[in-house]
Amino acid sequence: MKEKQDLLICIDGGATKSIVQVFTSDGKFLAEKKGGPANIASNTQESWFSIKRTLDYTLKILGFSPDNVRLFGGAGLAGAEVPSACENFKKLCTGFEKFNFETDAHTSCLGAHKGKNGAVIAIGTGTVAYAIFNDKHKKLSGWGFPQDDQGGGAWIGLQLISDMLQRIESRKLKNSFSQKLYEYLKRQGEDPMLWAVKAEPKKFGSLVPWLIEQAKTGCPDANLFLDKAAKKISYLALALLQDEYADLPLCLLGGLANIFLPRLSPIVRERIIPAQGQSLDGAYYLAFKAYQE
Repeated sequence: MKEKQDLLICIDGGATKSIVQVFTSDGKFLAEKKGGPANIASNTQESWFSIKRTLDYTLKILGFSPDNVRLFGGAGLAGAEVPSACENFKKLCTGFEKFNFETDAHTSCLGAHKGKNGAVIAIGTGTVAYAIFNDKHKKLSGWGFPQDDQGGGAWIGLQLISDMLQRIESRKLKNSFSQKLYEYLKRQGEDPMLWAVKAEPKKFGSLVPWLIEQAKTGCPDANLFLDKAAKKISYLALALLQDEYADLPLCLLGGLANIFLPRLSPIVRERIIPAQGQSLDGAYYLAFKAYQE
């Protein structure tokens, strides 16, 4: 009988897409394919089917079948902080010798620090902070917009709209900045006063590029909004780096990381190092651990 080949399957499962990578057990990269959404808290079954379809297709292209491989999986999955979703997902996972999965924040942290102890803050439409110290981990923020994720793109957009509405109606002193935002929204073909009605987080976050452009011109109001958000991120970092996590190096991740880096408090900036990897690299560490076990 032909000996089965051991493969490491690394998965990054996000709210909009999933990515599957295949490696040999000694770390040789074989393939990468993208698939559909994989937020296990939103739709556990569809998330598994999305991953399974992508994996089966990738293995078929590589010439593998269930009869000639043994699979060891590692994944970072959106929604994995929800215990019931994790339990349901475990029941669906089949075809693996062993499958380790954590939240995507956990694998992002593992990847950023090459599997070593460290901390990350991801700043995009939302914000989430995560730290790993040996077998312990800590998560702050990331509870969703509008109730949380302060300092993220959606939160910034909400501040902009709220300020504009108040100034246009003279509940606060009018200024040229709020008028610029009003005219910008009007050029989008919408009523600025109704623009935010039923708006999703991404829509609020879409105002951040406009804000950044205004800040580049030296606009004091635009810079004030960015500094206010940066202060929220600094507070988040200081809350994260306490107790046993106090001496950990910190990485900034996400689309807004470079915008906020120079605006953070000095005590936070001095802790920041460049990220050495990403979520898929963290998933690789989990898959390799599954293989070792």
